[in-house]
Amino acid sequence: MKTKGTIYLFFGILCELYFIGTIIFGGIITFAEFYLALGLLLITLGLYQRKNKKDYILIRPGKIKTVIKLCFSIVLVSVVIIESLIIQSAIIKNKQKSDYLIILGAGLRGEVPSIALFQRLYASLEYIEINPTVKIVVSGGRGFGESITEAEAMKRFLIKHGVAKDQIIKEEKSVNTFENMKFTAEILRKVDKKENIEVTIVTNNFHVLRSKFLAQRQGLKAYGYPAPLHPMLVPTCFAREYLAVINSYLFDK
Repeated sequence: MKTKGTIYLFFGILCELYFIGTIIFGGIITFAEFYLALGLLLITLGLYQRKNKKDYILIRPGKIKTVIKLCFSIVLVSVVIIESLIIQSAIIKNKQKSDYLIILGAGLRGEVPSIALFQRLYASLEYIEINPTVKIVVSGGRGFGESITEAEAMKRFLIKHGVAKDQIIKEEKSVNTFENMKFTAEILRKVDKKENIEVTIVTNNFHVLRSKFLAQRQGLKAYGYPAPLHPMLVPTCFAREYLAVINSYLFDK
């Protein structure tokens, strides 16, 4: 039992170190608290295991234990399937020209793009270099602590890097991914009478899958052009995205 306790302690400490790292790296990151709580739980279990020689049984044998095992198995299978789809979308870059390039906002500090947004913008420049005449939609409203809309900040960045002003369309009302796609689709239907509008979405790699299927729900034919993600954010963002995919699939309609 001491060996099992040591394993719990090891992974518990890793979770706590990761949580601290996210704070040092860039302030409080959404969902990082999950690793704080998980670490505390694992450390508690580890200390208990190392203290006791007898098996620590959280649930006694019986129907309840069987149901919990079944639920755990279902969750585990769903994690494997959904995370596999997230990873698949995260590594495939569509370089062919679509009718529109959509760049999703990712937060500002005043007027300065966040690290994640800078990554999306530089990835968009790669795509624009390959397809220089593509029309571009910058999508993002104004959130807390932002002096201007994310769309305006992205437009300024693109113009500064040589993109023509009349090549850019702004969508400035959205505050989440669902609204990004809903309001962008509404704008595109006003300016383009084509039935099957093709769009390539630039967002951070973990976010591509959800962005694509939300765009498809709005009647757009969607492809992805993933931007990189800082390694420190990988565990948090990919774990959180599993829950976000389920939430969007059920409720973002």
